[in-house]
Amino acid sequence: MKARLQDNKLVIELRKRGFSYKEIQENIPVSKGLISRWLTNISFSPEEDELLRLHRIDRLEQGRLQSISVNRKKRIDREIKAFEDAKTIFAQYHKDHSFIIGVVLYWAEGAKSGGGLQFVNSDPAMINFMYKWIQKYLKISKDRIECRLFTRRTARHEDYLSYWAGMLSIDRSLLKKTIIKPRRHVVKNDSNYKGSIRLSVTNVYVLRLMKAWQKLVMQYYGEMRP
Repeated sequence: MKARLQDNKLVIELRKRGFSYKEIQENIPVSKGLISRWLTNISFSPEEDELLRLHRIDRLEQGRLQSISVNRKKRIDREIKAFEDAKTIFAQYHKDHSFIIGVVLYWAEGAKSGGGLQFVNSDPAMINFMYKWIQKYLKISKDRIECRLFTRRTARHEDYLSYWAGMLSIDRSLLKKTIIKPRRHVVKNDSNYKGSIRLSVTNVYVLRLMKAWQKLVMQYYGEMRP
């Protein structure tokens, strides 16, 4: 009984010093429910309330910083894993001209950040090449490659959808909703204009692979220079 009374007093003292229930339990082997009952009718001075508030803010900040640290480590680990995978694949394909061309094309025209792969171009041959390249070298199936038309010509976009569907050998229904870009200048009457297609793969891992391959291409051809 005496020991329990001492625990009661210590719980109250620690709480008034700003300790959380978890921190109290780390010092005194009692349940959270018992701590709550002991503190039910305890009055706290304005200074003690402020101490509790500041301590709570400090714990939240510590938790936030710890979460940032953990997430950063996870991200670094994922990037290391992707780079190691990229080196293995690069060793397999580095003498394949089509593979190198695809890496360099993406380097020039593709998105360098974000949550995945994005490649936009109006050149039908280039889009067709990259569409097949993504399937072959990244092992991405057609149903995971999002294709979307971007155009400034509202009246003709239906024709353009049919054109690109035929070019990519896919059903027109697989093309996502067209984005009509605002006209900043008069669109010339160019019969070859069919808008631009954006190829997207929502997977940050494949973007990491691509960025790693860009570095490996530079290293490989740098070493080959006389």
